[in-house]
Amino acid sequence: MNDIRLLGPEDLPLCRRLESDREWSTDEAKWRLMFEAGEVYAVDAPDGDGLAGCVVVTRYGDSLADVGMMLVAGRYGRQGLGTRLMRHALEVAGGRVVELTATRFGRPVYERLGFRPAGSLTITMGPLRTSAPTPAVRVATPDDHAALLGLDAEVTGADRSKALAALLARAERTVVTDGGFAVAWNAGPHRVIGPVAAPSEEAARELILAAAHGADRDVRIDLLDAYPGLRPWLTGLGPVQGPAALPTMVHGADRHPGDRGRYVAPILISMG
Repeated sequence: MNDIRLLGPEDLPLCRRLESDREWSTDEAKWRLMFEAGEVYAVDAPDGDGLAGCVVVTRYGDSLADVGMMLVAGRYGRQGLGTRLMRHALEVAGGRVVELTATRFGRPVYERLGFRPAGSLTITMGPLRTSAPTPAVRVATPDDHAALLGLDAEVTGADRSKALAALLARAERTVVTDGGFAVAWNAGPHRVIGPVAAPSEEAARELILAAAHGADRDVRIDLLDAYPGLRPWLTGLGPVQGPAALPTMVHGADRHPGDRGRYVAPILISMG
């Protein structure tokens, strides 16, 4: 099998071809954010036809890294390539706590490498009935960005300023309230809402509705464990949950760092 190499944005078509082999479909806007904020590693297929596998590592400061998009082409499955890519991701992460969201197929690989379950994530998407934002929530200005980055660092336990700066530059709508924020951005057919941090369930609801306000497409929000009442509330407004919650997992710690009781939704499943 070939060596693991670092990809560049020009290799994005190869990543999307690999996804289609596994019947995944990630919008190009999400891939471009991952290339800008993280590092995409891959192994070229020995038969010369595209990639045999890939993985994305996003390092946040010196304390945290997220791993996602671990994909292996079907014809190279069960040959240890997934484990090899994950070991490489852990090496790239160095001494950082590493977190990821697991699929049913990937979880056994992660557990063998020492990852342990630490929470769950529920994919929720569809048309969302919204109302006018409440006075407690307002549209953010550039003057709010420093406070937003500080709040994000509190809830995630890491400096994610590089990734968030890239996201804020392409956001359709960023809203803030006292002790909370939500970022909304377009990726293909969806208005993605994430990340979201909130001091209470009521504030989380107000932020989500304000972030979705005026969307010209269906909404997608990946809900974490903060404020479990958000899940039935959100589906009551139209979006549909995925078939099952996905486990979030950590390596190098007993739990996710930061104050995750206030962390409502990630940037992306693959970026935490």
